[in-house]
Amino acid sequence: MTRTIWHYTCDHGAPGIRSGGVVVPNHHPLLGVELSWFTDLERSHRHEAGLTSARIACDRMAHRFAVADPAGLIWWPRAARVLAVPRAVRDELEEGRLLAHWWVAFGPVEVIT
Repeated sequence: MTRTIWHYTCDHGAPGIRSGGVVVPNHHPLLGVELSWFTDLERSHRHEAGLTSARIACDRMAHRFAVADPAGLIWWPRAARVLAVPRAVRDELEEGRLLAHWWVAFGPVEVIT
């Protein structure tokens, strides 16, 4: 990957990332695992990145952090297959999105703050 990969977060998530310089995975209720999400999409692609605020009140794209080394990221379509994510769950997460621009990590990821 030669393009910049970003992690977006809301106001309450940014201070922890800034202080530690890492994005730490959180439990995902639909997937049942701890992971963090990343994309190479710009802010103008909020819906396509899956970062709308339809279910929560905060702006999930208020802050962004560049991944220092994307080598540890896993492309979402591959991760979804490895995790055997049920089709109904994938449909809910992916519908109308650009999932080819999604990556995940199951461990901490260093970012540039």
